[in-house]
Amino acid sequence: MDNYDKILVSSNLIRRHASMKVDYSAPVQVFMWQVLQDSLETLDVSRISVWLLNSDPEKNILECVANTDWGVNDIPKDLPYLTKSDYPRYFEAIEFGAPIIADNAHTDHRTIDFTYTYLKTENIKSMLDTIIFSEGSPIGVVCFEQKANFREWNRDEVYFAELIADCCTYRFMAQKQAQLEDKLVNLVFYDDLTGVYNRRYFFDAIERTISLHVRKNLPLAIGFIDFDNFKSINDTYGHQAGDEVLKGFSKIAQTFLRREDLIFRFGGEEFVIVFQGVNVIEAKNALARLQRGVKTMLINHGNKALNFTFSAGVVEVHKKLPIKDVIKQADKLLYKAKKEGKNRVEY
Repeated sequence: MDNYDKILVSSNLIRRHASMKVDYSAPVQVFMWQVLQDSLETLDVSRISVWLLNSDPEKNILECVANTDWGVNDIPKDLPYLTKSDYPRYFEAIEFGAPIIADNAHTDHRTIDFTYTYLKTENIKSMLDTIIFSEGSPIGVVCFEQKANFREWNRDEVYFAELIADCCTYRFMAQKQAQLEDKLVNLVFYDDLTGVYNRRYFFDAIERTISLHVRKNLPLAIGFIDFDNFKSINDTYGHQAGDEVLKGFSKIAQTFLRREDLIFRFGGEEFVIVFQGVNVIEAKNALARLQRGVKTMLINHGNKALNFTFSAGVVEVHKKLPIKDVIKQADKLLYKAKKEGKNRVEY
């Protein structure tokens, strides 16, 4: 197989790899690993690395985020980086956007600044760098390096290197899209202040949860919680103190509850807990344990230590009863708990 055929076959394989679903929350080294390793073999180069410009244009830093010399999970704690002040001509070439085809990297005006700081020490003779774009602007570079001997890069090799840069562009765009989707999920389903699920997600999830428990003939209980005298905390110490109490409660609740229990901020100082696979008595006991934990917890606000309690109503959920009626029933029991002294659980 000649060089052209080898590049053509590898190009198709790499395009397949680039289109596969990957974990975009992982470092670039992880989700670009296979593409870079295949490219290393195809072009028979000494090393390939991916460098990204810092998102802050004033910093003028190019940071190495992936390298074929590193293992898939062997990523340095402190990533190598280049600064525009040290390598101005190289940065200008990246900003121009054309491939940097340096058959002799020691004499090419775009890479000559690397001669004594990098090229000679690493025995690198030739470089081929292709630009990664996002929304029409350069955001980084894929660097192909040849050690020991000088190399004249041919047209097919340059086209292939540009394909790898395009794969990076595709992957980074997909990563950005995944991050935006995660943010959207957080906005739609999570409470911004406390980090627990929100009211919207409660009504989205509860019908599925009820159906699952009915189908498996498992018990299901819902606890409706409201803080005692919460208004006085806001009035006396301010709304920031109230926010600290809400966040503190959410944190301690998640430590006291089981993994399968779901907690939602329903609004203001109201929370709903869905107890999966337990009956109303077990749910009541779980809330009583949570009350004891909350009673011993102090929320630091400035030089004040705030404590608080909550009341709750608990009901067992049945398919025949609409969820809004379940909430009303739990709310009535909550009102009873408040009326009969607060810091109580009624069922």
